[in-house]
Amino acid sequence: MGEMIFDPARGTMRVVAFASGSGTNFREAVLESRLPGSNFSIDLLVTDKETKKGETIGAIRYAKEYGIAHRTLPGLEWCGSWKTAQQTIEGRVAYEQKSQVYNHELLRLVAGFEEEKGFVFDLALLAGYMRLFKGALQRRFTNRAINVHPAYLGKLNPDGSRTYIGENAVFDALHAGETMTRSSIILVDPETDAGAILVTGPSIAYAGDRPITQNEAGKHQNFQKESSDWPSLRFALRAISHGEFALHQDKFHPDGNPFVLYQGKEMPYQGYELQKE
Repeated sequence: MGEMIFDPARGTMRVVAFASGSGTNFREAVLESRLPGSNFSIDLLVTDKETKKGETIGAIRYAKEYGIAHRTLPGLEWCGSWKTAQQTIEGRVAYEQKSQVYNHELLRLVAGFEEEKGFVFDLALLAGYMRLFKGALQRRFTNRAINVHPAYLGKLNPDGSRTYIGENAVFDALHAGETMTRSSIILVDPETDAGAILVTGPSIAYAGDRPITQNEAGKHQNFQKESSDWPSLRFALRAISHGEFALHQDKFHPDGNPFVLYQGKEMPYQGYELQKE
């Protein structure tokens, strides 16, 4: 009825992580992997930059601290500036083409590491990764890549599309009048934040000022990380590694995503809802 995202009969689930900044999601994944009873390992960190404002990004610092291999392919050099590219149609087209090439090169990097180490990655984790994950790389990890999205994706627009997507999702939700926010762990899809929802994290009340500002939304998002993002990510990785998440092969939601199964039970559209401890 369902196909497991990872079958534990294969042994330990091998994970490659992608990150662009502070690396806190990466850190939480590593810490969970090293707890008793976990069945996954984070074996490689891939970043799109080595430094930000002259300092080594947090993700690489964590990789060094935990003794995890890391590789960098500079996204700005390969793709150029999206801020500049999006100003014209020609710029957008060129950026898209460069992104496809960049992702193909990332796949070559990952494949080279696999060949060097003698194993194949079972899962890709986007841990605060701010570049497009698409093309050849996305196809390699179809239904085998997860992302932490900082907003609730169960709320839909009248046309059935998801309401709170993109980089500004927390601000958008609070600006729309939401009094609570919660994170989502989703499968990576070619479209923005469109993949199947595996886990919806605990709800976090907004206690800041209104009207909402980007600064207040940022403060709330940072608070949400500890109380919703990280517990959800840890739960998802552990559950996937034990074969507890599967995708229904015959039942689909109106948006085309398969029903998610957790421990053999069909989940609602928003996936498994994690509660506060």
